[in-house]
Amino acid sequence: MRVAVTGAGGFTGRYLIPELGRRGHDAFALEADVADPVALDAAVADCMPDAVVHLAAKAFLNVAEFSSFYEVNQVGSFNLLEAVAARAPAARVLLASTAQVYGAQAEGLISEKQTIAPANHYALSKAAMEVGSGFWSDRLHITLVRPFNYTGVGQESRYLIPKIVDHFRRRDKVIQLGNIDVQRDFGDVRSVVEAYCALLENDALPAVYNVSTGRLESVRGIVSRLELLTGHRIEVQINPEFLRSGDVAVLGGDNSRLHEVAPDWRARTIDETLEWMLRAA
Repeated sequence: MRVAVTGAGGFTGRYLIPELGRRGHDAFALEADVADPVALDAAVADCMPDAVVHLAAKAFLNVAEFSSFYEVNQVGSFNLLEAVAARAPAARVLLASTAQVYGAQAEGLISEKQTIAPANHYALSKAAMEVGSGFWSDRLHITLVRPFNYTGVGQESRYLIPKIVDHFRRRDKVIQLGNIDVQRDFGDVRSVVEAYCALLENDALPAVYNVSTGRLESVRGIVSRLELLTGHRIEVQINPEFLRSGDVAVLGGDNSRLHEVAPDWRARTIDETLEWMLRAA
């Protein structure tokens, strides 16, 4: 397949394109601003893809200007779908959403049947993308993925796991964190892109898929694992500025639906991910 990837230069895209190539696909960056419908239409017409993976998004939550979330994540996605429907209607489209659409009321290992209730602008813009994509469902084969937290080599240190790994790499004495007892589903970017590829290659009917490990780990547990891996102990200081009111105690993803269509897919363990990140650092 000729696979066009938006957001190819981002954290996930830098792993997805090589993985698609390893599987024998012709993967390339779709070089157009998704907020520019004219440029996007021309780019799709020029490359005529068999499939499109839409990763381009406004993602980091600490952004005061909320309109950009909707301009990129909602309207930009609609621009892409319109361009693909007009220029390459036979193409398969994989839209990367987020598990944050489930919102703060979700707890435990949640499935795709959970009602969505986005609690911030990023999640709401992605939920709007999901709902609005239905306007193109009669013309395109659209698959939605909801990845849970994932990390790996190359993710910026403003994100939680790279921040903690970076402190251990420097052998810092102290780290400031928020609630270290919440339990989350921490995935590996390599497993995430393998799941995306498996879904692209599958002839199952369009659907929504959690991309998760199905396993839970606390932030305290991450620190403990890194202490064992490095032999270095670090003092954790709780910074009130990092605490979130109403934080869900336990939140992870049920990946049974993904395994039904991709039975050979495997989610790497958190130890595998941390060891990889430490070696690279």
